[in-house]
Amino acid sequence: MKNIYFLRHGQTELNRKGVHQFPDTPLSDKGRRQAGAIARKLEDVPIDIIISSPLERAKETADIVAGVLDKKVETNANLVELRRPRELWGTSWFSPKSLWIMGLLYWRIGDDWHYGDEENLIDFYHRGKKALESISNMKEENILVVTHRGLMANMISRIKGDGLDTIKQNRIGLWKNLEIKNCCYLKTTWTEEGEWGETLNGTWTLEKGSFCP
Repeated sequence: MKNIYFLRHGQTELNRKGVHQFPDTPLSDKGRRQAGAIARKLEDVPIDIIISSPLERAKETADIVAGVLDKKVETNANLVELRRPRELWGTSWFSPKSLWIMGLLYWRIGDDWHYGDEENLIDFYHRGKKALESISNMKEENILVVTHRGLMANMISRIKGDGLDTIKQNRIGLWKNLEIKNCCYLKTTWTEEGEWGETLNGTWTLEKGSFCP
């Protein structure tokens, strides 16, 4: 059995302002304090390894936690946030252009439609599956995953369905991702395939509630 903890990165200034972020957006001072606080909460949690999204805000969070726990950090490109169209980077979530483009991406999911250079929700859905598969195949038993709110919602949706969820369920889950606050983590467990039946690469269980700094 594996114990896997999914941690959202700390706050950034663009988070606070409700702006689509750049890949190299760093943590704010508050985000660094949040990362330090959650690291102290994790000192009594058994962690063998930390894996992180390579985006700056997640990697910076992971490095702060790793410094407290004295663990190494590995990056995994499957853990990055839903990639928005480049032309939205630095613009408000609530600008007319953002609402129009993101609305189209959510509601045209069945068409496998692209507006531009973004990742659509079908792409994101399949990447979430790859992320969980890569984590379940790791040799370590206690894994801290530092990632982003959207991807956490993606994976939570799949875990709740034990890997048998649908794209529709994934879309609904993404709408609920505002519940995942900065530097809050969730605990899941994974057991070998076959122990509890035929499921996606084993059986996933999600503990109720989250732990926040």
